[in-house]
Amino acid sequence: MLFLIAFLGLQLPAVIGSAQAEPQTINLVQDSNYPPYMHLDENGPAGIYADIIREASQRLDGYEINLKAATWTRAIYQVENGKAHALVGTYFRPVRRPWIRHFSTPLATEAVYVYCRKGVAQPDWAYPRDFTGLLFSNNSGFATPGAAFFEMVDAGEIDLVEEEIAQENLRLLQIGRADCYVQEQAAVESVLKAEGYDAIDRVRIVQNETAHLGYSRQWPKQDAETFIRHMDAVLKDMHTDGTISSIINNHMSNSNAPAKTSDLEKGACQTAKPC
Repeated sequence: MLFLIAFLGLQLPAVIGSAQAEPQTINLVQDSNYPPYMHLDENGPAGIYADIIREASQRLDGYEINLKAATWTRAIYQVENGKAHALVGTYFRPVRRPWIRHFSTPLATEAVYVYCRKGVAQPDWAYPRDFTGLLFSNNSGFATPGAAFFEMVDAGEIDLVEEEIAQENLRLLQIGRADCYVQEQAAVESVLKAEGYDAIDRVRIVQNETAHLGYSRQWPKQDAETFIRHMDAVLKDMHTDGTISSIINNHMSNSNAPAKTSDLEKGACQTAKPC
């Protein structure tokens, strides 16, 4: 079951006559368990990206934005099959996700690291080539480890198991049932601290990844283009006026996460699951 938050925009005057046009409903879906960026609380979809969308909706006239939360695999299914207009928080993956017609102005930039059991890997190893023969865990449906990694998986050079959320994947490392895990720093460090895991090392950075709204190709182009243009412009304005920096800082300070706004926003304005 998905949880729903509707953010209501203002109505635009109709082109003909004095009647007002009905707002266009836009359905967005995010991950339900990827804090601090995306999660689900007692009030519905929450996290950094939900707050960014909430603020953006206040700046968009003529739209009613419905934000839902689901497991990542279910969220992907919805957007790929046209049951939602856009996937919140996707990395820029045009080849792996050809069903996305447009990647928005970035919401933020996430710092992705490889984490391993103590003694398994060295900081000077090249990723992913030097990790040959190891067993990695991964969030189901996540493309975070990158194209070269998945090519090695397909070639049988790296073994892969998948669990739904970071907590489950990190537990596999802690108890010795997986060797390494590739994930965003703030998402991992908050779990390590909360669970008291002490058998896991942050080995090396993989890359910085921009997170976007990924718009479904199932959304007719004529209907999609106007909203996409308006939302991209609003997100750029929110970067320029410091709103997104403020939202990120607020979440990071409240969660005591280690990531810094400067890391999350570095290059942020560069365009690089069913219910």
